[in-house]
Amino acid sequence: MTVPLTDSFARFKSELADKLQTAQRMGASRGTILNAARDFSEWLAREVDPNSPEQRLLKELWEVGDDNERNSLVSMLVKFVDRA
Repeated sequence: MTVPLTDSFARFKSELADKLQTAQRMGASRGTILNAARDFSEWLAREVDPNSPEQRLLKELWEVGDDNERNSLVSMLVKFVDRA
């Protein structure tokens, strides 16, 4: 069952997918993409107030996760937007 995304989260997903596609076209490796996504996620968690319930959930998961869990979350998010 697919759960509909809020408009805000749908835009967020679309923007991330665009950035991922750009990085892939420029020849960035998977490792480089994951490292950049992790750095960006850390910045978001520190500096940005979530705009949707989905973003709030991601932030809270980030905050409770250890390094391995955060790496897994980043990997899953990259896979998630890669399907967009």
